Amino acid sequence: MRPALHLPPAPQGLTQLGTEEKFERLAFEGQSFEGQAADLVSFLGCRLTRVGLANTRLPKVDFTDSTLDACDLANAAWEKAHLGGVRLEGCRMVGLDLSRAYLKGCALEGCNASFAQFRDAGLREARFKDCNLRGASFQGADLKGASFAGCDLGECQMSFARLAGADFRGAELKGLRIRIEDLKGLIVDPAQAAYLAGLMGLRILA
Repeated sequence: MRPALHLPPAPQGLTQLGTEEKFERLAFEGQSFEGQAADLVSFLGCRLTRVGLANTRLPKVDFTDSTLDACDLANAAWEKAHLGGVRLEGCRMVGLDLSRAYLKGCALEGCNASFAQFRDAGLREARFKDCNLRGASFQGADLKGASFAGCDLGECQMSFARLAGADFRGAELKGLRIRIEDLKGLIVDPAQAAYLAGLMGLRILA
């Protein structure tokens, strides 16, 4: 279920998120919930535009099938969040903690997620495009079938990630932290293959 082209607006004057509060098929624009804390909040099939969620503490928050456009999520703690099928465009995600979150099939485009935490998250078939992921941690994450076109993966931690079928073509890998055991099934271009071989101590001679 994707957000409809036209959604009714969220309630006027909404400034506080409550525990187990549920919003369904609503349009949020310009609200600020910065620094708030609540458990089990749900935004189902919603559209959020320029919404401030920085420094929020929202464990197990559910954004299933929602769209987040130009939202500020910096340094939020959303452990075990559910973002299946979510689309994020131009969002500020610096330091966002999505450890053990579910993000299967999500799409992120033009987002700044440097130093974000995706540890042990489920990211199968996730699509990252033109995102800054420098210094982010994907340690132990399930990235099978994920793609990273045009992304900066420099200094990323990928140890123990499951990467079978993941596509790194077109991504910057300088400083990537990864084990040789993690490379099985990973899709890369020739230049990336040479770089990764160098990380493993191999020398490629013409």
